[in-house]
Amino acid sequence: EIPKRDWSSDVCSSDLTRTAVVEYAPRGAALDLFGCREREVLLDGPAGTGKSRACLEKLHLAALRHPGMRGLIARKIRADLPESAIKTFDSYVLSPHDGVEKVGGQNVQSYEYPNGSHIVVAGLDRDSKVMSSEYDLIYVQEATELEESEWEAATTRLRNWKMPYQQIIADCNPAQPSHWLNLR
Repeated sequence: EIPKRDWSSDVCSSDLTRTAVVEYAPRGAALDLFGCREREVLLDGPAGTGKSRACLEKLHLAALRHPGMRGLIARKIRADLPESAIKTFDSYVLSPHDGVEKVGGQNVQSYEYPNGSHIVVAGLDRDSKVMSSEYDLIYVQEATELEESEWEAATTRLRNWKMPYQQIIADCNPAQPSHWLNLR
């Protein structure tokens, strides 16, 4: 199933002057990500190929489909997220018709969905915030920034079980073949 979305038909009849259309049609490895249920998944490739968008779309789709789901958008340093993953999520993934509420204002801390799902935003530089929670789906942006022990610590948080599978997904630009992500 290709997660192509079009919300143009969701426009309120009282507000026909505003129309939001959000389309996304992944290809290649990005498309494969949506059907993948492996516990650990890595998309790597050159910049600008849609890796981050695919991971964020999957996270959003999971939150929409699985009430009470808990997701995490993470990066090594929390301060790097607003101009990368959060900007993409807000600009290209979310639609005003989703009813998702941002918590934390300009410094988004989480996204709350009408069905009780939550997506938390955190840096792995403050592992106490991540280590005290349980998640169904974790997205780590730029995974080459992490040490393997940080990755493994994040995987121990996959235990919320509001989805039929628990998964950590990540993206990165290619690293040397001996990098721990490639070996793993």
